[in-house]
Parts: sequence; structure tokens; C-alpha cells
Amino acid sequence: MMNSSRIYPVCRSAYVIVARRLWKWFLGGLGLSYSGIIRPRGAGFYCNDTSLDHTYNGDTVSVASLFIVCLLGPILFIFPIECVKKWTKERNGTLGPFLYRIWRSCWKVWRAQLTGILVVLVMTEFSKILISEPRPHFLDTCKPNVTQMCKTGNEYIVNFSCTSSNFTKSQILDSQKSFPSGHTSMSVYTAVFMMWYLGRAVHWPYSFLMKPFLQLLWACYALFCSLTRITDRRHHWWDVLAGATLGFGVAFILIQAVSRTIRSERDSPPDEDDPTDDGSLSKDDLAMRIQSSTGNSNSPSKRLSVRRLLSNSSVTTIAEDREISDVPNA
Repeated sequence: MMNSSRIYPVCRSAYVIVARRLWKWFLGGLGLSYSGIIRPRGAGFYCNDTSLDHTYNGDTVSVASLFIVCLLGPILFIFPIECVKKWTKERNGTLGPFLYRIWRSCWKVWRAQLTGILVVLVMTEFSKILISEPRPHFLDTCKPNVTQMCKTGNEYIVNFSCTSSNFTKSQILDSQKSFPSGHTSMSVYTAVFMMWYLGRAVHWPYSFLMKPFLQLLWACYALFCSLTRITDRRHHWWDVLAGATLGFGVAFILIQAVSRTIRSERDSPPDEDDPTDDGSLSKDDLAMRIQSSTGNSNSPSKRLSVRRLLSNSSVTTIAEDREISDVPNA
């Protein structure tokens, strides 16, 4: 198996490219697809396919509620958790900088989650357009003019036109976008990412059941969104399975990309402004840390011994103290 140290640079580079450069192109492509300018390829169907003969009954989980939960729901969890993490470390700080540091930490996590949502939407919509599988309610929504074409019931119809007048043009086009399930891919991705974040960020010893309870909420939401797509006759079971695989795969890759920058409260790294920073120290920061741990090298009354500079320990021994004190003033 590939080492995690090798997976991280690849995933990190892909994340930085999407977060900084490609997100505008992704949004533009989604807008063209949702508006109907980019139409599905138009795959055919069998005349005797009974799996397409269901009635359209709407969505238990609407598209609007799905976007609200997956886009805005995570920040309702991220913000209080980051507040608690910062409060336990910086209680005596001023209010303005304290709130700014909280928002900076929240934005780092939320931006990563939103970037993954964008990737999931692009991959899902691209698959829908390319494969163009009819939904279970396709015949009821489209009402294709295939009466004369279906003679024996086993013909595969490719050239057809929809004659339905009870549905809008966008609904008719959407009836040919079954594979994979967008509800499932978005909800599973968000649930996996938030479960990972909660497991990494929440370490509250006084509330043992808080973390598994919050993780269970997201898992149940993803399961509910996935199963209702089948019971609503909006997707086939293999569409839901493909959507869950897609969402889990994107979440796994994104977690590998941001695992070193989104740290738990047990870690104590310096705060970073750029969410695409990998957490490594610059030369100036490293020099400042060495100087602060070994003392002020510019002091006129002291010189640092070579043995102390080369030592990995920041604890000054008695012998080193004597060596420093015996040096005459410059």
C-alpha cells in the first residue's frame, strides 16, 4: 500500500489547484448544466423496462433543503467547536483579535468542506450528462412517443421525443439524469467529512457521549437522504450506491489533503491565515523559535555555547550555565 507521506503531497496539490484556480470554472460548468444549456447525452431505454414505469411523487428531501444542510449546516457545528478550542487556550485575550482568530479557524475548515462539495457536484453532474440514465419515473415524466416503435416490447429506443405537458422542460431533462444520485453523493460526502472533523476536533472529557452523538446525526442524515431516493422512486439502487461511493471517495481524498492543516485541540501549532498552507515553518519562524528557546543571542553579557545550540533539548544544564557565566563581558 502507498505510504500516507506519499499520498499527502498529491492530494494537497489537487486541493490547492481546485481551491485557488478551478473553482470559478467548476461553478460556471454547473450553471450551464443546471440551466439546460448543457443537455444530457440522451441514452435510450427498453420498451418493456418496468423499472421506468413509476409515478413521479416529488422529493422527501428537497434540493433546497439538501443544499442548506450541506452548505450551511457544517458551520453551525464548526463555529461553536472552534470557539471552545480557542477559549480554552486564549481566555485573557482581547475580544476583537479573539473573534478574528475564531473566524480564521472556522473558515479554514469550512473552505475545505465547500471545496469538496464543489468537486462532488461537478463529478456527479458530469456523470449524469455523460451516462444519461432514465430515472424510475421517466415514462411518467417524459411520455415518449414510442407507441409505434415498441412492437414486440424488446426494442431499445434511442430516437424519441417527450410529449408530456404536465412537467416543465427542466423536469423532463432531469428525468434522464439518474446515475449517480446527487443527494446521496452530497450527503455522504458531508457526513464523512464532518464525522472526521468531529472526531479530530472534539476532545471534551466531561462529555463522553457528545462526539459520537454529533457524528451519529450526520450519519443518520446521509442514510436518510440515500434511502429516500429509492423510496421516492427518484433513483435506482445502483444510482444510490454509486453516489455513496463517489461521496466517500472525495471525502477520503480531501481528508488526506487537509489532515495536516486542520488540527485537533490537543495539537498546538501556530495559526495560519492561508487555509491552503501545509503548516510548515518558514526560515524566519524557525530562527525565532530557536532564538526564543535558547535565549537572546544578541545579549552583550552572554554567548551561547556550541554544545547548547546543537542540543535537541531546550533545558539548560548546570554545566552549560557555568560555561556561560564564566565568559567575560564583551
